[in-house]
Parts: sequence; C-alpha cells; structure tokens
Amino acid sequence: MTFTDDGAGFSFHCEDAKMLIGGSGTCATLFSYIGRPNHSNDEIHIITGLLSDIDYLKQIIGKRPSNIFIIAIVRALTEAHELKITFPEIRIALHKMNNAKIVLIAPDKVWVSSADFGKTPKKQCDSTIGLHSQDIHDRIVLDVFEKMWNEDAEI
Repeated sequence: MTFTDDGAGFSFHCEDAKMLIGGSGTCATLFSYIGRPNHSNDEIHIITGLLSDIDYLKQIIGKRPSNIFIIAIVRALTEAHELKITFPEIRIALHKMNNAKIVLIAPDKVWVSSADFGKTPKKQCDSTIGLHSQDIHDRIVLDVFEKMWNEDAEI
C-alpha cells in the first residue's frame, strides 16, 4: 500500500531524511547553519504550540533576526510579544488551536517534531524527523503554513 493525497494530508517521497530521538533535536541544531553567509536571506517558517524558554529562543533568533515567520498557539501571547519587541523584524501570528510543530528553512529543510519550538526539559524525550526536499518544503509552506497564517492574528 502506498500513501496518496487526501483531505487529511499529502503523500511525498524523500531520499534524504534523519530521525532524531531524545534531546538531540534542539533548536540550536535546526538553526546551526543560519549564520553562514550563503544562508543569511533564507526564509524560516516555524509552526509551534508554545514558545519554550524565551531566553534560549532569543539566543537562537538573535543569530539572524530577519526573514522569520512564526505561528504559535494563543497561549504563547506573552512570549510572542517579548520576541516581537526584541526582534521587530520577525513576524508572529497566533493561532487558537495549533499543536503542530514544524520548522521550515528555505530552500529545502523540513523538521517535524513532537517538541515545541524552544528548549525542552532535559529529561523529556521528543522525536524529530528532518527532511531535505525543496518539493516538500514548498508544499508545506503553501498548503499548511500560508493557510494557517491567513487564519491567524498577526501581532
């Protein structure tokens, strides 16, 4: 049996993927390459529930505080405002019921995780799947991120 597109999602093929289990899938890992000159203008799209450990997030986003778009759950309002004040160039929208956790780094990096964006407790076991695929990246930006962004309230 193969997966097909339907109302619940879309199927895809990917030749390069990695599974991270435990504490190895941190935001620092996801953002480790953004300081390189050839990636300084790549857009980053983040879908998360909460914004975990605001001081840690400021260190990560501070490496390159532009071309970043974040959708977080409404309960993250305080942290979202603090990030927006600290980094006025980033764009943040709040969603009523979001529990998805996806980081998309143009042009081809896709991370789908059980962890919210930020620093999770050391004893918490999360899993993250990383994919390299421009097709998958672009499809999630268009079919998921932009749809949610248009439903949400930007702060």
